[in-house]
Amino acid sequence: MSWRLSLPMYNVTPALAAAWESLLQAVIDGLARRGWTDTMTVVPQPDDLMAFWGAPDLLLSQTCGYPLVTTLRSGVRVLAVPEFDLPGCDGIDYRSVILVPEQGARSLQALRGSVAAINQPHSHSGMNALRHLIAPFAQGGRFFSRVAVSGGHLASIAMLQCGQAAVAAVDCITYQLALLHAPEQVAGVRVLQYSAPAPGLPLIASIRLSDAQVRDLLAVTLALPETAAPVLQALSVRRFRDIGLSDYDPVREHARVAAEQGYAELG
Repeated sequence: MSWRLSLPMYNVTPALAAAWESLLQAVIDGLARRGWTDTMTVVPQPDDLMAFWGAPDLLLSQTCGYPLVTTLRSGVRVLAVPEFDLPGCDGIDYRSVILVPEQGARSLQALRGSVAAINQPHSHSGMNALRHLIAPFAQGGRFFSRVAVSGGHLASIAMLQCGQAAVAAVDCITYQLALLHAPEQVAGVRVLQYSAPAPGLPLIASIRLSDAQVRDLLAVTLALPETAAPVLQALSVRRFRDIGLSDYDPVREHARVAAEQGYAELG
């Protein structure tokens, strides 16, 4: 059997991307020490993440909580979640930072009728968390004049920087890593407020893995603070925690609460 691994979510800089690849290599090395002889390959970030996450040869990747509880829930194994040592994170939970230009709105209500930038329609941090936050202020299912899909959190910030959007919800980990490692990417914006917390982005694997393989993979992942401590430190990760699909019920709850308030679609 041949397996693929990729961690596509927090490659804010080339150096961080290389560190995530090193972490995956540590996982491969750990599985080899446990007797795995399968071919295991770290691959570049796939163009079609949804297809990659659902692929039968997926050994390890990281997805978002929203697609996990919607389209992926029956097609992947949920393994663990990183615990980051960054502002906006509390244990395994993280939040979105609601960003505006430095001279932008001073309250959520002041954003009515403006343009919102989101990374993807299926993102919890970029869309679902913002929808949950805005729902009490929406009227007739509307609040923004337009919602623009940027394609990525850093691209959403770029839209704020060039005046194409008035607000963006950005994963606090992406934002804080950029502040630490590439501050020019977040220049000219400020945090208006934080969203409600939710469990961080889960590590997933193919549903085709046997129970024994999952136990091996989880054990190797949980041991990374001992086997790859310098890499984790570079990534601002304290440790990994075992987690299951039901732990992501808060993500579904955010969507349900918004729908109950007549705001089922961000707009």
